[in-house]
Amino acid sequence: MITIPYITALTTYFSYGLLFAFGQLRDFFRNLIDWWWKDNSLQGYAPICLGLEDFYIRRLYRRIQDCFGRPISSPPDAWFDVLERVSTDNNKTLKRTTKVSRCLNLGSYNYLGFAAADEYCTPHVIQSLKKYFASTCSTRADGGTTKLHSELEEAVANFIGKPAAIVTGMGYVTNSAILPVLIG
Repeated sequence: MITIPYITALTTYFSYGLLFAFGQLRDFFRNLIDWWWKDNSLQGYAPICLGLEDFYIRRLYRRIQDCFGRPISSPPDAWFDVLERVSTDNNKTLKRTTKVSRCLNLGSYNYLGFAAADEYCTPHVIQSLKKYFASTCSTRADGGTTKLHSELEEAVANFIGKPAAIVTGMGYVTNSAILPVLIG
């Protein structure tokens, strides 16, 4: 079992507690100013989000949102380029700059390397997209069954010694999507 050192847990909780306290203080003064000036500019509009979600987005997430959802401007290879963004309104909006950072990819789902631009895979991928289109990676209900689907299922069935096989794409809810079809 992995345990977090006490000092790490303590400083993490302390940091969140401090941010939460300062956020509450800022909200208190904001509400006081709104009450004093009788700001009715949003009167009659329904709130987009309420309670703790609204507080978290405004006072905690927005401070560090430039760390998340960074636009990538190159193929997801071992190294990739990330576009830098700046904000002039306390991170309410982020604008791209012309600056690019070269980053090491530590979290790619590209374990086979097919998404990277290289001299062998890229031309073959482009050729197969022209020949078979992109629907071969979607569900058959969306893209239909191609000759490749049938050939692959036949090869898998022969390999495992069964009369037939079903091949599905890997991803979210793959098992729960195919089981109702099999059970009927």
